[in-house]
Amino acid sequence: MARFLIRELGAETWPDFERIMEKHNGVYGGCWCVAFHLERSMGKMWSGRHRELKERLVQANRSHAALVYDRADVVGWCQFGPPAELPARMSGYKKLDEAPPDWRITCFFIDRDRRKEGVAKAALSGALRLIAAKGGGTVDAYPIDPRGKPYSRAMWEGTKSMFDSAGFRALGHLGTSKLLMRKTVRKL
Repeated sequence: MARFLIRELGAETWPDFERIMEKHNGVYGGCWCVAFHLERSMGKMWSGRHRELKERLVQANRSHAALVYDRADVVGWCQFGPPAELPARMSGYKKLDEAPPDWRITCFFIDRDRRKEGVAKAALSGALRLIAAKGGGTVDAYPIDPRGKPYSRAMWEGTKSMFDSAGFRALGHLGTSKLLMRKTVRKL
Protein backbone atom coordinates (compact mmCIF):
# COMPACT_ATOMS: atom_id res chain seq x y z
CA MET A 1 0.00 0.00 0.00
CA ALA A 2 1.27 3.45 -0.89
CA ARG A 3 2.14 5.94 1.84
CA PHE A 4 -0.27 8.84 1.91
CA LEU A 5 -0.19 12.32 3.41
CA ILE A 6 -3.37 13.82 4.88
CA ARG A 7 -4.07 17.54 4.67
CA GLU A 8 -7.27 19.35 5.53
CA LEU A 9 -9.34 21.02 2.83
CA GLY A 10 -8.92 24.78 3.13
CA ALA A 11 -7.98 27.88 1.18
CA GLU A 12 -4.40 26.63 0.73
CA THR A 13 -5.43 23.16 -0.51
CA TRP A 14 -8.40 24.33 -2.61
CA PRO A 15 -6.44 24.28 -5.92
CA ASP A 16 -5.48 20.61 -5.32
CA PHE A 17 -9.11 19.69 -4.51
CA GLU A 18 -10.28 21.63 -7.56
CA ARG A 19 -7.90 19.66 -9.83
CA ILE A 20 -9.27 16.25 -8.83
CA MET A 21 -12.84 17.53 -9.03
CA GLU A 22 -12.28 18.81 -12.55
CA LYS A 23 -10.60 15.52 -13.55
CA HIS A 24 -13.83 13.76 -12.51
CA ASN A 25 -16.29 16.32 -13.93
CA GLY A 26 -17.35 17.61 -10.53
CA VAL A 27 -17.86 14.08 -9.17
CA TYR A 28 -21.19 12.24 -9.07
CA GLY A 29 -22.91 14.33 -11.73
CA GLY A 30 -21.44 17.69 -10.70
CA CYS A 31 -22.03 17.41 -6.95
CA TRP A 32 -18.71 19.04 -6.01
CA CYS A 33 -19.31 17.40 -2.61
CA VAL A 34 -22.08 19.86 -1.63
CA ALA A 35 -25.09 17.50 -1.41
CA PHE A 36 -24.92 17.27 2.40
CA HIS A 37 -24.43 21.05 2.70
CA LEU A 38 -27.73 21.73 0.97
CA GLU A 39 -31.07 21.50 2.67
CA ARG A 40 -33.90 20.82 0.18
CA SER A 41 -34.96 24.47 0.22
CA MET A 42 -31.49 25.50 -1.02
CA GLY A 43 -31.18 22.97 -3.85
CA LYS A 44 -32.73 25.04 -6.63
CA MET A 45 -30.93 28.20 -5.58
CA TRP A 46 -27.53 26.52 -6.13
CA SER A 47 -28.48 24.31 -9.08
CA GLY A 48 -25.64 24.34 -11.62
CA ARG A 49 -23.42 26.37 -9.26
CA HIS A 50 -22.07 23.67 -6.95
CA ARG A 51 -18.43 24.52 -7.65
CA GLU A 52 -19.05 28.15 -6.67
CA LEU A 53 -20.85 27.10 -3.48
CA LYS A 54 -18.10 24.65 -2.49
CA GLU A 55 -15.39 27.26 -2.97
CA ARG A 56 -17.36 29.80 -0.90
CA LEU A 57 -17.81 27.27 1.89
CA VAL A 58 -14.14 26.30 1.86
CA GLN A 59 -12.97 29.93 1.90
CA ALA A 60 -15.32 30.60 4.86
CA ASN A 61 -13.98 27.50 6.72
CA ARG A 62 -17.45 25.91 6.56
CA SER A 63 -16.50 22.80 4.59
CA HIS A 64 -14.14 20.18 5.97
CA ALA A 65 -12.47 17.17 4.41
CA ALA A 66 -9.41 15.04 4.94
CA LEU A 67 -7.61 15.17 1.60
CA VAL A 68 -5.41 12.17 0.78
CA TYR A 69 -2.25 13.06 -1.11
CA ASP A 70 0.15 10.87 -3.02
CA ARG A 71 3.01 13.30 -3.53
CA ALA A 72 1.51 16.50 -5.01
CA ASP A 73 -1.79 14.95 -6.11
CA VAL A 74 -5.03 14.53 -4.17
CA VAL A 75 -6.15 10.94 -4.76
CA GLY A 76 -9.23 10.98 -2.54
CA TRP A 77 -10.96 12.52 0.44
CA CYS A 78 -13.40 12.04 3.28
CA GLN A 79 -15.85 14.87 3.98
CA PHE A 80 -16.76 15.58 7.61
CA GLY A 81 -18.28 18.39 9.63
CA PRO A 82 -20.75 19.29 12.35
CA PRO A 83 -24.47 18.81 11.62
CA ALA A 84 -24.98 22.58 11.26
CA GLU A 85 -22.47 22.52 8.38
CA LEU A 86 -23.87 19.33 6.83
CA PRO A 87 -27.62 19.50 7.60
CA ALA A 88 -29.00 17.40 4.74
CA ARG A 89 -30.44 13.94 5.30
CA MET A 90 -30.77 14.09 9.09
CA SER A 91 -34.20 12.39 9.20
CA GLY A 92 -32.79 8.98 10.19
CA TYR A 93 -32.12 10.18 13.73
CA LYS A 94 -35.81 10.57 14.49
CA LYS A 95 -36.50 7.11 13.08
CA LEU A 96 -33.85 5.53 15.31
CA ASP A 97 -34.53 7.76 18.33
CA GLU A 98 -30.90 8.90 18.43
CA ALA A 99 -29.51 12.31 19.32
CA PRO A 100 -27.56 14.06 16.56
CA PRO A 101 -23.77 13.70 16.76
CA ASP A 102 -21.09 16.34 17.20
CA TRP A 103 -19.64 15.41 13.79
CA ARG A 104 -20.81 13.66 10.63
CA ILE A 105 -18.77 11.76 8.05
CA THR A 106 -20.90 12.08 4.95
CA CYS A 107 -18.96 10.97 1.91
CA PHE A 108 -15.76 9.72 0.32
CA PHE A 109 -14.36 10.05 -3.13
CA ILE A 110 -11.43 8.10 -4.56
CA ASP A 111 -9.74 8.94 -7.87
CA ARG A 112 -10.88 6.36 -10.42
CA ASP A 113 -7.21 5.54 -11.15
CA ARG A 114 -6.41 4.88 -7.46
CA ARG A 115 -9.21 2.67 -6.19
CA LYS A 116 -8.46 -0.46 -4.14
CA GLU A 117 -5.20 1.03 -2.80
CA GLY A 118 -6.37 1.89 0.72
CA VAL A 119 -7.17 5.54 -0.03
CA ALA A 120 -10.60 5.44 1.65
CA LYS A 121 -9.13 3.89 4.79
CA ALA A 122 -6.42 6.59 4.87
CA ALA A 123 -9.08 9.28 4.36
CA LEU A 124 -11.20 7.95 7.24
CA SER A 125 -8.21 7.75 9.55
CA GLY A 126 -7.21 11.28 8.57
CA ALA A 127 -10.72 12.62 9.16
CA LEU A 128 -10.81 11.07 12.63
CA ARG A 129 -7.42 12.64 13.49
CA LEU A 130 -8.63 16.06 12.28
CA ILE A 131 -11.83 15.69 14.32
CA ALA A 132 -9.77 14.79 17.41
CA ALA A 133 -7.64 17.90 16.86
CA LYS A 134 -10.83 19.99 16.67
CA GLY A 135 -12.05 18.77 20.06
CA GLY A 136 -13.40 15.29 19.30
CA GLY A 137 -16.87 14.10 20.26
CA THR A 138 -19.41 11.74 18.76
CA VAL A 139 -18.91 10.99 15.08
CA ASP A 140 -21.57 9.41 12.88
CA ALA A 141 -21.25 7.75 9.50
CA TYR A 142 -23.73 6.18 7.08
CA PRO A 143 -21.98 3.26 5.35
CA ILE A 144 -23.40 0.59 3.11
CA ASP A 145 -23.65 -2.95 4.42
CA PRO A 146 -23.57 -5.08 1.25
CA ARG A 147 -23.90 -8.25 3.39
CA GLY A 148 -21.44 -10.14 1.23
CA LYS A 149 -23.21 -9.33 -2.03
CA PRO A 150 -21.65 -7.39 -4.90
CA TYR A 151 -22.71 -3.78 -4.72
CA SER A 152 -22.75 -1.90 -8.02
CA ARG A 153 -23.61 1.60 -6.78
CA ALA A 154 -20.76 4.03 -6.12
CA MET A 155 -19.66 3.50 -2.52
CA TRP A 156 -19.42 7.16 -1.61
CA GLU A 157 -20.58 6.36 1.95
CA GLY A 158 -17.90 3.74 2.63
CA THR A 159 -18.55 0.20 3.82
CA LYS A 160 -19.63 -1.20 7.17
CA SER A 161 -16.47 -3.30 7.39
CA MET A 162 -14.24 -0.22 7.00
CA PHE A 163 -16.09 1.56 9.81
CA ASP A 164 -16.08 -1.60 11.96
CA SER A 165 -12.28 -1.69 11.61
CA ALA A 166 -12.10 1.95 12.72
CA GLY A 167 -14.05 1.20 15.91
CA PHE A 168 -17.53 2.43 14.95
CA ARG A 169 -20.61 0.60 16.23
CA ALA A 170 -23.91 0.19 14.42
CA LEU A 171 -26.87 2.08 15.88
CA GLY A 172 -29.43 0.87 13.34
CA HIS A 173 -30.48 0.59 9.73
CA LEU A 174 -31.47 3.52 7.54
CA GLY A 175 -33.16 1.55 4.79
CA THR A 176 -32.24 -1.85 3.38
CA SER A 177 -28.47 -1.49 3.10
CA LYS A 178 -27.45 1.77 4.80
CA LEU A 179 -26.48 1.91 8.48
CA LEU A 180 -26.05 4.62 11.07
CA MET A 181 -22.75 3.99 12.85
CA ARG A 182 -21.17 5.97 15.69
CA LYS A 183 -17.82 6.38 17.39
CA THR A 184 -16.65 8.68 20.15
CA VAL A 185 -13.35 10.38 19.32
CA ARG A 186 -11.22 11.78 22.12
CA LYS A 187 -9.79 15.27 21.93
CA LEU A 188 -6.06 15.42 21.13
